[in-house]
Amino acid sequence: MGSIITNHEDLIHDIAYDHYGRLLATCSSDQYVRVFSRKSAADSWAFVSATLAHERNVLALTFAPPQFGTLLATCSEDQSVRIFYSSNDGKSFSRVATLSDSSGAVHKIAFAKFGGHGLKLASIGTDSVIRVYHAADPSDLKQWHLAFEYVVDTGSKIKPLDMQSSFSVAWCPAGVAVLPSLSNSYNNEDTMEDLPGRIGALEISERAIEQFAVAAMSRVAIFRKRYNKSTSESSGQYAFGECEELPGHEDLVRDVAWASSAAAGGRYELIATACKDGYVRIFKLTPRLSHAEDDSTPTGDIEYDIELAASFDDHHGEVWKVSWNASGMVLSSSGDDGHVRFWRANFRGEWIGIGALSAEQGRSTDGNEDGDGEDVDS
Repeated sequence: MGSIITNHEDLIHDIAYDHYGRLLATCSSDQYVRVFSRKSAADSWAFVSATLAHERNVLALTFAPPQFGTLLATCSEDQSVRIFYSSNDGKSFSRVATLSDSSGAVHKIAFAKFGGHGLKLASIGTDSVIRVYHAADPSDLKQWHLAFEYVVDTGSKIKPLDMQSSFSVAWCPAGVAVLPSLSNSYNNEDTMEDLPGRIGALEISERAIEQFAVAAMSRVAIFRKRYNKSTSESSGQYAFGECEELPGHEDLVRDVAWASSAAAGGRYELIATACKDGYVRIFKLTPRLSHAEDDSTPTGDIEYDIELAASFDDHHGEVWKVSWNASGMVLSSSGDDGHVRFWRANFRGEWIGIGALSAEQGRSTDGNEDGDGEDVDS
């Protein structure tokens, strides 16, 4: 483990890797985005570019999926989201679009991860509005359409003031394979064990349903495109709507992360949260078909049975970030204790700590030991 000298002149708020882990971007209160690159995990990070991104603190940034090129989005206290493109592997970035619909600081942004969703970007900030932008033609990155906006109920007595607020958003990494056409072949005698296989048999590219998790103050909600029948029986459309809530948070939710369901074979989803109350929480979402009001006919939409799979307070203080690895099997978290901690389910499905890292100590610990160690230079 090594350190990177970023040469930022103020607090760093966020970092982001590109899809392949070859580019690393950082953003700061100095209003700059700085980009570093390396060819392999054995190489050291090398500085490649610095971009003056905003006129105020840059709070978050994220890379787009690789099929759209080297595309980077940033958000700021200046109430804007900005899109930057690089044609030379990050050596320089040019701004191609500015999205200025927010009436407050924009805290978090996230690109849709599943390729079938197209080029879409979600944002949320102190105005408590979740927005989804869509670039209908990825070859014209100057044109972004505001496809969805919704005022999220924070469900909290804590008001989103500049010095006491928290917002985050995370897309489901894969599409959910359920459409109304599934109800035509659905048998009421089918069991929940039969459902995952039937869902998996559908063409993902044609059946993908977009969904994302939104953390607004002390509340976390799932938004999903659901099927709305039009006046015509033969047609309809999908529209985002708030569907489920992840309960139990006692303070500001600092971060939310949605795991890949590949390891679970699509049988369930995992979402992790980082909370100011000191807890890392892992929620298990098991899908089922929703039914009409008479509870007899599947509507073709899905709903989730939500279970708190695990919670940990090992950071002994505020938890700031959570992140899943690519397979969705290992969760990392960071908090006020200065450690990055790692969690994984054992063969019984019980989540346990498997280790911890401290940048200051420069070595790995066993997850319960805080030990001392020497600094490690990059």
